[in-house]
Amino acid sequence: MSNKVSFGTFYPDDLNLNGDQANLLVLTKRLEWRGVSSELVSVTGKSDLTKIDFLFIGHGSAAAWESLLKKDKALFSAAIAFMNSGKPLMAVSSGYLELLNALGEGYQQGEHRSEFIEIDGVVGYLNSPTQVPMFDRRGASIFTMLHGPVFAKNPDLVDELISSQGWADIDLRSEELDRVDALAAISRKTAFEH
Repeated sequence: MSNKVSFGTFYPDDLNLNGDQANLLVLTKRLEWRGVSSELVSVTGKSDLTKIDFLFIGHGSAAAWESLLKKDKALFSAAIAFMNSGKPLMAVSSGYLELLNALGEGYQQGEHRSEFIEIDGVVGYLNSPTQVPMFDRRGASIFTMLHGPVFAKNPDLVDELISSQGWADIDLRSEELDRVDALAAISRKTAFEH
């Protein structure tokens, strides 16, 4: 198991439109409660990502993306190289769409959907007209159109990531984990009670 895990995040002040950066807080706490320390590192396209274990691309406004891509032309080439190295990356909403653009993959706009959905056991809030897979796994990476801290509602998804990367023994439980998992179960249930 890892002694310290390093999470890289691109421009957290700009790419946090729906609280998406909280995914990293969930990941950090679930490791901490299993005795594994971690660090959050703000990165750019010019950063050395070789010591980063997980890379996060959050959701930002169109204006934020325009500004970021002007000043950091290497952002997505670095993200793609990281992903191609086999390490896990998570891209949320506009971060997902911008990454698809960088990969040369097109997408269509359709009817706007604004609702809680469940995809393969993953629950989250969708607010988009974009026609792409709403939750997509590519190797070790996760692409999602689901807003906010998806990991908070889906502890099994987080623990699957932790286990697959060998960062911690997910069989180790604590009072804190039991408490947040109970809250996640309530949150998942109430998401569909409207």
